[in-house]
Amino acid sequence: MSMNKFVAASAIALGALAFSHSASAVVLTSSSGANPVTDYSEAGVVSFDLDLRDFSTTTLNFVLEEADLAGPLSFSAIVRNLVGLSMYQFNFGLQGIGYASAGSVSSFSGAAASYSGNNAVIKFANGETADVLFGNPTLLDGRSDWLLDTSGLSAGDTFSIVAQVPEPSTVAMVLPLMAGLLLARRRKRD
Repeated sequence: MSMNKFVAASAIALGALAFSHSASAVVLTSSSGANPVTDYSEAGVVSFDLDLRDFSTTTLNFVLEEADLAGPLSFSAIVRNLVGLSMYQFNFGLQGIGYASAGSVSSFSGAAASYSGNNAVIKFANGETADVLFGNPTLLDGRSDWLLDTSGLSAGDTFSIVAQVPEPSTVAMVLPLMAGLLLARRRKRD
């Protein structure tokens, strides 16, 4: 075999290996919204960091691969509150898949979580201004991931996770109003 054929055959083999590896795990295909997402998903695990630069809704779209269907799909996330304003509730809604069981939620201010078939609601005791750990993204003892039900789903099926703060905090709604009133008052003086 000539050197050129060997290099070409090696490149094809490496490309096929890379493609087969990437096709063996749940894949984040897109996200919408203003908030950045860093994906750490792998076979059987949906995991990401969501950086809240504002309290707008973020939708993450995934496609399932064969390796994700062996059992429930683990789900964990770190939600960073870069806005710094208090949020009193946070939701992870699902479309195309449902929750199989609840996992851990950890926050600075204390949190209580509940879920129904396709919606997890996290309520914060005093308003959360820091990071929230949903599931066990940091692999600490005593914490567990949430589980997603893959029964009835096939490789190639898609699902979405909709992350949202349902109601902006009172401060976030009042600040623009106060700024507008101060500006109007200043204009009247001039």
